[in-house]
Formats: sequence, structure tokens, C-alpha cells
Amino acid sequence: MPRMSRSLRVLWRAAPPDPHPTDEELPPGCELVVERDEERALAVRDTIDVLIDGRPGPLLDGTRLAHVVVPWAGFPPSLREALLERPHLKTYNAHYNAPFVAQHAIALLLAAAQRLVPIDAALRRGDWGDRARPERSRHLAGGEALLLGFGAIGRQLAPMLRGLGMRVSALRRRPESDEDGVRVIGPAELPAALARADALLVSLPATPATVGLIDREALGRMRPDALVVNVGRGTVIDEDALYDALASGRLAGAGLDVWWRYPDGPEAQRATPPATRPFWELPNVVLSPHRADATDASERARVADVCATLRAIAEGRERSRVDVEAGY
Repeated sequence: MPRMSRSLRVLWRAAPPDPHPTDEELPPGCELVVERDEERALAVRDTIDVLIDGRPGPLLDGTRLAHVVVPWAGFPPSLREALLERPHLKTYNAHYNAPFVAQHAIALLLAAAQRLVPIDAALRRGDWGDRARPERSRHLAGGEALLLGFGAIGRQLAPMLRGLGMRVSALRRRPESDEDGVRVIGPAELPAALARADALLVSLPATPATVGLIDREALGRMRPDALVVNVGRGTVIDEDALYDALASGRLAGAGLDVWWRYPDGPEAQRATPPATRPFWELPNVVLSPHRADATDASERARVADVCATLRAIAEGRERSRVDVEAGY
């Protein structure tokens, strides 16, 4: 028997979603207000049940507000701090991006393994390299991939990596049984797993428990022919330690979509280095400007995911609930 839905008044704090949610996607009786202007949004603050916004500020203090939906997977630290002070609010995020980010992670891994960036740059200059001693790619089949993060992205990555012929293990804060051919490990097993890994793929969020998790000591445990891919948050890996390992040849290569420095506003988009160390000078690094989910299908998927969460809220179910204390 289907659950009964209650009507909701929802403020989507953004430019009009494109594509706009359809009546079929929204829960029955849902009144959706889309408002980008902060002053007009504050004017309706006390009339809404659900707020869709990743950086809501004073909108969190609406008198009727009970639910906050972050329309992406990340969870800003400032929002976590604000929600810890407002434990009556239930918070959710959106994992629509998992298949897109997983695909991008595989692209970064293969580009690093095949050394495509320096080879492409050389051939654009007409340089075919040393035909007697060509650049050697890193063959991945038969190797081990270690996933740091086994949430929505990690679960998308696992079958892709197995399709490349790799064995897959995954770190979880609270390991249980192995899942679908993936060996699940706990934090105590991480040092040994790093030493075995041919490829380390990071999809962890930045939380008090994960920032700096992969430090100089952790990277030092890895094999010199290992590859690192990060599509989670830059601060999970120590910037100086990773740069030094790549520059010295202590690690074979990396594919990075997340960074330690970001542009501060639209005007800085064209002139902001992504790190304090010059990763862009290293031929064994593939750089990507935090665009893993920038696909032709992502906005449609985002709207559908947020609407699925709204339907769950209306029916009294929980979907994509965030553990505010843990930060994800």
C-alpha cells in the first residue's frame, strides 16, 4: 500500500533549475518556490518546510523549516557548523553525480597509466619520442585498486575497475562483510592496503576524520609504480607530500580533479593556480578543474535526485540523509 504524502512548501534557492522539475517528479501537493535573490528568499523564509540550498546562511532560521537538501554531494564545513547548532533540522544531500564522477576517475586513471598528457604534448610539437625506447604505459590488469571511500562513487567505480581486470579493495569507517567482489577493509588495515595498491582512488569527503588522511607516511608506503586519483576533496591528501612524491618519481603518476586552492569568485576563474606547489609542471600529473560531473546528463540527474528526496520527505521516508556530526 503506498504511503500517504503530505503537502510541502519548498524553496529552491538557485537560478531556475534547468530542466525544471515536472509535476510528476514532485510529490503531490508540493508548492515549489524558486528564488535566487537573497532578499526575496528571506521574505518567504518563515513559510517553507524544505530548503534546497548548499549555503543557506540565515535561511536556516525559518520558523517552519524542518528539512535542508544540499543539491550536490559535498557538504560545506560552514553548513555543518551551522547545522550542529540546529539539531532539529534534518539534512540530505544528492548523489546524482556518482556515475559521472566514477567515469571521470577512470579517465584520469587511464590517462595517467598511459602517460597520455606528455605524449600528446610531444606529438603536437611533431615529437614522436625515442622509437627505440618508447614511453612505457602502466598495465593495470592483474593489479590491485584501493578505494578510499565506498559510498555512491566507490560503488560505481568498483565494477569499472574489475572490468579493467583489477582486484578491488575499499576502505570503510565501519567495515562489514565483503561486497560484490570488493574486499572491504577498516582503518587498521589501511597501511598494508596502501603497500599493496597499484592504484589509489580517493572519493572521500573532507571531514575532521579525513583531512590529511593520506600524508607523507601513507604515501611512503606505496609502491613507486603506483598511481593516485583524487575525485573526492583535495585536502584528504597532503599537498606537499603528494607533490614531492610525484616530482621525485617516488610515485608513478596522478590524476587530480580536486585541489587545495580554488578561485574566489568568477573573475578569478581564469587566473588561479589550483595548488601552492607547481603540479602543472610535472609530466606525470593529469590536471582537471573539478569538473568530474560536468556532463550532458548531470543537470537532469540532479533535478531527478532532488525530487526523489522531496518525495521521500513527503512520505516520511529517509533518503540520502547526512550524518551532520560525521560531516557526510
